Amino acid sequence: MENTAQSIDIIGLVKASGPYLVAVAGMLFSFIQTKRVAEITKEKDLEITKLQQQSVISIEILKSKSSAILKLQEIYSPLFAKVTATLNVYCCVVSSKKSEDIKTDLSERFADDYNSLTFESRKIVLAEAIAICQSLKDHNCYELAVKLDNKMTEALALVDIPGACAGSEHVEPIYTALRELNLLYVAFFFRLAESEAAAS
Repeated sequence: MENTAQSIDIIGLVKASGPYLVAVAGMLFSFIQTKRVAEITKEKDLEITKLQQQSVISIEILKSKSSAILKLQEIYSPLFAKVTATLNVYCCVVSSKKSEDIKTDLSERFADDYNSLTFESRKIVLAEAIAICQSLKDHNCYELAVKLDNKMTEALALVDIPGACAGSEHVEPIYTALRELNLLYVAFFFRLAESEAAAS
């Protein structure tokens, strides 16, 4: 009888403690789930933070590239405009006049602009452009900047300051150099825009 009484006590104990055991098991299960959800949330938060940092860095890089392109436009546009305008004035004066009139017109309309385009002033612009291109880490832009400067020098070297040359045969190489200069200028800024688009 003792065994039976003991069995009944165990059954009673299990019946009495059953809901408590289920509650404890449920709490343990929910604790484990909550801990797992917290770990997943922490991982996701870390990933989101990392993505935010990457996007902030990307935005800063894009801003610096945009400001570099604006700076290049700021330094090259006036020089390019002055070189092309000066060469176009020269071509107009030389192609349409007689050699006696050319010297006077060149000294009145052309000499001051041409003299302001010194080698040193162009090299200062080139040095700034090279520094900006190096900060952009774009070797092709660097090469295009050097080619653009060389083409400006080449085009300006075709000018006959004393005014001894005249006619379309003298002007044609200058127009060819101007076309090439225009193409290089467009290629330079197209390359910059392309590199900026690749960064974004």
